[in-house]
Amino acid sequence: MKIATLIWECLLTMVSRIGIRYNKTGKLALCCMGKCENAYINEWVEYHIAQGFDKIFIYDNNDVDGERFEDVIGDYVKSGKCEIIDYRGRKCCQEEAYHDCYLKNNHDYDWIAVFDIDEFLTLKQHPDIKAFLYDSRYADFQVIHLNWMCYGDNDMLDSDGRSCQERFPIPLPYTTRRFKDFPENNHIKSIVRGGLKHINWRYITHTPWCFYKCCNGEGKECNVRSPYNPYNFDVAYFRHYYTKTIGEWIKVKQARGYGDMGDEDAKKKLGLDVFFMLNERTVEKEEYARKLIGSL
Repeated sequence: MKIATLIWECLLTMVSRIGIRYNKTGKLALCCMGKCENAYINEWVEYHIAQGFDKIFIYDNNDVDGERFEDVIGDYVKSGKCEIIDYRGRKCCQEEAYHDCYLKNNHDYDWIAVFDIDEFLTLKQHPDIKAFLYDSRYADFQVIHLNWMCYGDNDMLDSDGRSCQERFPIPLPYTTRRFKDFPENNHIKSIVRGGLKHINWRYITHTPWCFYKCCNGEGKECNVRSPYNPYNFDVAYFRHYYTKTIGEWIKVKQARGYGDMGDEDAKKKLGLDVFFMLNERTVEKEEYARKLIGSL
């Protein structure tokens, strides 16, 4: 069985990599799915448009009668910089959304980045996203994996109205662990070339299932089908505002759940004990959480 699998994967690799032709549109796109994030979407869109993305596709997974992104970023939608796709009320659909986005738009863009609204692409050696993605070190690769740099609550109880970047300047210790026996920062998100014929986003959210060549931010080859890679922040990474405050964890993150799993599985991963795996447990935070839960 192992030999047959190896032969099959070698065949898929050869088929995927024969006759690859890169798009040359000069345009870059970003795809995400969001829910209960009106408080954060304007900062995130503004930041990434300024970074040089030509278009942002936002899959709206809010409840049918919930908030609407258009109420906050309507100007970006009217200008054509953002397009909102209706996925309202759907469950367990994040991989489906990513697959839909790539399938419909991959011929129009040289690269499509796929990451969340609590993740901010951060460049250390390049002035903007185009300088980064057109760097010659990535010329032979079709997928780029960049690590998270996770941020916690910075000892705040709740939002004070400032932006995420202002409120959370200090990341968690790089070796912080949660459920795995390796750091949270080993998680990656992906940027994928447009025009590829054999891309499938239907298995995991962090990276497409494919057999193309993949590298990390340094241009070193890595496993394209793995959602983990030893963290490296020298060239580029995602500032992942993972937990935010205990107030936001309860009011936003727990209420939102996860777009790639059912409600019961999401509850297990979003309990208060999980929050305190990543942030210091204090009496003040516990009391604030109890009062907040009691008022909801």
